[in-house]
Amino acid sequence: MEINRPEKKLLLRWCGWFLLGNIVLLWLISLKYTTVSSLGVSEYLTAKGTLEINCYLLVTYLSHLALLACLPGIILVPLIGCSLSRRYVFTVAIALSTFLACVIFIDATVYVLYHFHVNGVVFNLVVQGLHEQLFGFSSYEYALIISLVAGFMLVECLLAYWLWSGVVMPHKLLGMGKWFVLSLGICLYLSYATIVFSSSYEINRFFIDNARFLPFYHEMLGALLPQRNGLLAIERLQEKKFVQPDQIRKKLQYPLQQGLRCHVTKKPKNLVIIVIDTWRFDMLNPLVTPNVFQFSKRAWVFNQHVSGGNSTGPGIFSLFYGLPPTYWSSMEAQHQGPVLLQTLLQQHYQMGIFPSATLALPAFNKTVFADLKKYNLVGEGDSPYSRDLSVTKRFREFLTTAKKSRQPFFSFLFYDASHTYCAFDGFAPFKPVIKDCDRFALTSTTKIAPFYNRYKNAVYFVDQQVQADIAALEQNHLLDDTVILITGDHGEEFNDNHLTYWGHGSNFTRYQIQTPLIVYWPGAAPRVIHYPTSHFDIAPMLMQNLLGCAVNPSNYAVGKSLLDKNPRPYWTVGSYIDFGVVEPDRITTIFPVGNYEIDHQDGTPIRDAKLNLTVMQQVFHDMQRFYQR
Repeated sequence: MEINRPEKKLLLRWCGWFLLGNIVLLWLISLKYTTVSSLGVSEYLTAKGTLEINCYLLVTYLSHLALLACLPGIILVPLIGCSLSRRYVFTVAIALSTFLACVIFIDATVYVLYHFHVNGVVFNLVVQGLHEQLFGFSSYEYALIISLVAGFMLVECLLAYWLWSGVVMPHKLLGMGKWFVLSLGICLYLSYATIVFSSSYEINRFFIDNARFLPFYHEMLGALLPQRNGLLAIERLQEKKFVQPDQIRKKLQYPLQQGLRCHVTKKPKNLVIIVIDTWRFDMLNPLVTPNVFQFSKRAWVFNQHVSGGNSTGPGIFSLFYGLPPTYWSSMEAQHQGPVLLQTLLQQHYQMGIFPSATLALPAFNKTVFADLKKYNLVGEGDSPYSRDLSVTKRFREFLTTAKKSRQPFFSFLFYDASHTYCAFDGFAPFKPVIKDCDRFALTSTTKIAPFYNRYKNAVYFVDQQVQADIAALEQNHLLDDTVILITGDHGEEFNDNHLTYWGHGSNFTRYQIQTPLIVYWPGAAPRVIHYPTSHFDIAPMLMQNLLGCAVNPSNYAVGKSLLDKNPRPYWTVGSYIDFGVVEPDRITTIFPVGNYEIDHQDGTPIRDAKLNLTVMQQVFHDMQRFYQR
């Protein structure tokens, strides 16, 4: 049903006021972003600089969120112009604004917990229906999300019909609305102009860093600048900016030397790698992991071991490749598997790959396991608990077949319940425990114990599964012929540094990257190794000591053998959105837009810190040397 010209004018007026109402709503929702303690505060700045930063943040907050709130107008105005019915326009307006409000609320919650915005990786996992494996929502959190959507929809409906019923009709309000819009336009100009015209001053870095708390700010500023990649150009005006080159299409030269010389022994040992997702370094103890702890007394324990990242993708990637996670995109685009697995295949190892969560996201099927033909991408079951049980069951079944062959075997077991502990409803030996996770309510003052105990209960369950795996090897008389590695892909933080960091994927402190490593080598005396090691060192040790490959590890990895005691001056670690350089006394985080920050090991900023240019030169060399020149 079409509308007449007078009603079209009223609808356009209503649309303007409806968008203004949503501006106020987004301002209120986005107050959650401002709870980040470091916002607008820096010990590097004078009182005048702090005032300038906070004035900039206020102007940017008001204007940028107003711009986001008006995005539905891009669709609504043409719909009204097409003379569509008022009911249809209302329905679309309410749906779009509800969606936008929910997105901002969820993003603000993610930012407060993890200090990054919902990004393409997270969005892709949710679209693929893998949100449970990413977040592990509890039933309470599901109910909260449903209530959230319903609540925002109700607010939008009330706003839409209240405005139509009378508020937009009096002409005396039109003048006020125009001044309101004009003021926001001026604020938006001042916000963007501040970034542009301060680009040659040191304070520009603080403007850009602080603006990261607002979603899509940098992207929208970059899109509005007339120059292509304009924001990137502004940031490069400062010598202190780093921008990682886009190497996705650049052809790899990996390994550097083809045809590795490996001496195959007459009776090669089997290899089993067991990864416990989200396994903190302090969770190898007789209370939480009694079985693994007992087994560690028969093995090598590396108690200063770090992963190659603070999340699953970088962690598993660094374990198998021995390379920084910055190579991920190239390996995935070119379907290049790791030298370690290629060598296992060349030496005719049987393959048994047993994941709980899917190996398709992150795309391990196109990277780590790209050379394998047949294996299960995901565990059996409809929950992390049941899928973990299936990992143990399928491994036992694999052993009964594998032991009949004269060929050695390689098995990869990947347990997930410790990652999705909010969705784990098994037994609870550690109490008090929160009945339902409510990560939307986590703050710097939240009591840690009930939340932490839920995580420990999940790790305790996985410990039993690992014990069952070891028992299966013993029952099949395979333990004396099998090298076993037990480790984690990354850690998990529970506001340990009192900086409001919860979970993982948000910084590179020890709570998010340090994880246990146990290596059982048949016939070798047990010992505890105190020197620092990393996931980058695992592939070199296995290549040399298990597979008999004498070539220098620098041919295919940036790490050394785990058994090499020489110091490691730094590690290049990664997440899904940035990467960091971890040195003994500092952590340098380099963000996607090119800026960086230097922190102490506890995550607090180092005042007047300067880059270690020698280390950074080597880091960027490591990030380049496996590409063809």
